[in-house]
Amino acid sequence: MIGLDTNVVVRYLTRDDETQWQKAVDLINQSESCFLCNVVLCEIFWVLKGKPYRYSQTEIMETLELMLQSPKFDFENRSIAYQAIAATKQGKADFADYLIGTVNHHHGATHTVTFDRKLKNVKRFTVLD
Repeated sequence: MIGLDTNVVVRYLTRDDETQWQKAVDLINQSESCFLCNVVLCEIFWVLKGKPYRYSQTEIMETLELMLQSPKFDFENRSIAYQAIAATKQGKADFADYLIGTVNHHHGATHTVTFDRKLKNVKRFTVLD
């Protein structure tokens, strides 16, 4: 198994630099499995949502779901990533917020405290006023 940094995954997904894309494809295809930590998942979301890519949240969530279904990629916790994707699809906040809340809950937190008003009335979140 190898671990992948966000920039390798972004090249692989976007093909915005042909040379780097080919290197990323070759590396991923030749590897038995590729590990993506939660930080990389969050960075993929932020990079693809921002300039110059401007992918929609729906497109990014669909892409992450496809990666989760692939036996080529390993994750810190596949179930947690799926739960965070589902919450992102239904909610108003960013993927990272839901991933943080899901990870916190998995580790025994009764709720996650935040100043982010987008998480008001979301299960397992408490918004400070």
